[in-house]
Amino acid sequence: MIVVVMGVSGSGKTTVSALLAARLGWHLLDSGALYRIVAACALDRGIPLDDPTELAAMALGLDIVFEADRVLVDGDDLTLLIRTEEVSEGASRVAILQPVRDTILDLQRALRRSPGLVADG
Repeated sequence: MIVVVMGVSGSGKTTVSALLAARLGWHLLDSGALYRIVAACALDRGIPLDDPTELAAMALGLDIVFEADRVLVDGDDLTLLIRTEEVSEGASRVAILQPVRDTILDLQRALRRSPGLVADG
């Protein structure tokens, strides 16, 4: 089962999604954060933000966990880092690359697990 919470930026989607996932005991997905995670990790690893092949390969190897109030990537808490201006700008750059978009879709599908998923659309 998947529940998607949709709305405009700043409408509280992330908060509602986290509360609902916790209440149901389901997994959480902040779909918009995935592009931010790719950008943050690329910046940290020196991967050019215009290299779709390398970005997609890196993204496939990331262990991403969304918790109610934290985003963990490979065991590191990136919650605050992925909301910085530099990462936001990087996310916009990587989000237009089709290989990255395809990989993000694969990551989203991989996060579908029992008993269910609440996705912040």
